[in-house]
Amino acid sequence: MWFLLLIISYSIESGRMDIIRENNKELVKFSGGVVVKDSSLVIQAPEGSYNESQDVLVLVGKVIATLKKRNLEAQRLLLEQKGNIAKAYGNVIVRENNTLLKADSVYFTEGTITAYGKVFYRNIEDSMEVYAGFLMSTNDSTLIEDKPLIKFLRRDTLVVKAEKFHIENSGIQGYDSVNIAGGQMKVDADTLFFNGDSNKGILTGGCSIQWKDGDGKSDTLKFFLTEQNELDSIILLSEAFVHNKGEKNEIFISSPRIIIKIESGELKYLRATSGKGIFKELDNVGTKSN
Repeated sequence: MWFLLLIISYSIESGRMDIIRENNKELVKFSGGVVVKDSSLVIQAPEGSYNESQDVLVLVGKVIATLKKRNLEAQRLLLEQKGNIAKAYGNVIVRENNTLLKADSVYFTEGTITAYGKVFYRNIEDSMEVYAGFLMSTNDSTLIEDKPLIKFLRRDTLVVKAEKFHIENSGIQGYDSVNIAGGQMKVDADTLFFNGDSNKGILTGGCSIQWKDGDGKSDTLKFFLTEQNELDSIILLSEAFVHNKGEKNEIFISSPRIIIKIESGELKYLRATSGKGIFKELDNVGTKSN
């Protein structure tokens, strides 16, 4: 037999329902399977409870919820009528359209999702994965903190680290100790500004770049990605310096503007504006000529 209880906007069906009344308030315990419904929400769980004094509905066990196009799985779910807040705990999984979110706990408020603990987020459409300890997303923007890491997954995986990321529309901003690695190359800077629509990015503040045979430095660095998330051309601006030692030559050059292209960890193209430096041709023994 199924019992039916109406709590404000929810209807609750349960195999067993025990009601305890204290101080004119009810504590209702559900067991034998629980189904919670409203006009757009369906939740299923093995058991739960409703505390009238706190106006909180708690569902425990393997909780499965469906809200329009959003699907939720958790070990524990709290629905707080006051403030219209939902709190999910324990191996939380949220699926919506082309996105997947996993975390230790996730809070839902009006227009905001906040994830805590071991956070993992994947956007299939953008070929992007996020790893962090904290993520807060609204309709307009996303804040990522606590050792965040972003991966762009296509033919060449690009890994981006920073102390904090702020994502708005197609723009990504990274702050403090920015690190980008991919294509046998590593770039460090203070701040990152990246536009996903144009696949262009700017790094500022103590920029340094390393590849298999060389390195470079500048105050500002612009980079361009291919459609496969491979680092294409790179422009070093303001007090730029590049050093590269290949099999046949070695280059030292400084210039206000240096354009380079790295493929498979090797320097394939270099162009400098008003630069000065040293070019050495090498043989098997050492320097042949300057």
